Amino acid sequence: MNFKNFIFCAIDFTDIEQSKRLISKIEKYVGGIKIGLEFFSKNGPKGFLEIKKLGIPIFLDLKLKDIPNTVKKSAQNLINLKPDYLSIHLSGGLKMVEDVVSIKNKTKILGISMLTSLDNSDLKSFGYNLSNLDYVENLAKIGEKAGIDGLVSSAEEIPHLKKHLNNPNMLFVTPGIRLNKNKNNDQKRINSPGQAIKNGSKMLIIGRSITQSEDPINSINYILQDIEKHYGH
Repeated sequence: MNFKNFIFCAIDFTDIEQSKRLISKIEKYVGGIKIGLEFFSKNGPKGFLEIKKLGIPIFLDLKLKDIPNTVKKSAQNLINLKPDYLSIHLSGGLKMVEDVVSIKNKTKILGISMLTSLDNSDLKSFGYNLSNLDYVENLAKIGEKAGIDGLVSSAEEIPHLKKHLNNPNMLFVTPGIRLNKNKNNDQKRINSPGQAIKNGSKMLIIGRSITQSEDPINSINYILQDIEKHYGH
């Protein structure tokens, strides 16, 4: 088992050259990278294509959500860039998600359930009388019905979702990964790398633990050790 394939490093910079330097340093030690709104809002499609030249798998994480027609047309423009993965918000509704899945070509569509920066108190403030587990399950079922390839959620929800979804090939993607639980930053529902893999995650989105490290390779090795410690136990 090549555990490095589980790790996608979040390149949340705005500077292309800084991003390329980091990717060149870590590309042999990770399964891919995630490009998010911070990078894309500065550099756009041109910047994305510059990174794509490096030949590493890319998750384009723009979390699309709007009326179905707008999202479908926007997603088509992004899919033309040929990212390996593209994210959309499942809360946009079944029609919106189905429309994107219908044009995905070779890009895998990942459905965002509930941001890991939110928890039950946030749901309550939105007017939802649901636990985060029930809320995520409801959205996951919308995504499954629409035919998404993967689901983005906290690792704590994955065991429950595996029991209640019918697609055995669903790719579980986990943000909110922390090497030290004291370093939550803006996340609330967090897990260690090993615990996330043990719960069933197949893609870990890890940013600051790598990108802000004085020794990114050492941090990745620490992540791999944590995965190895939990895998199969």
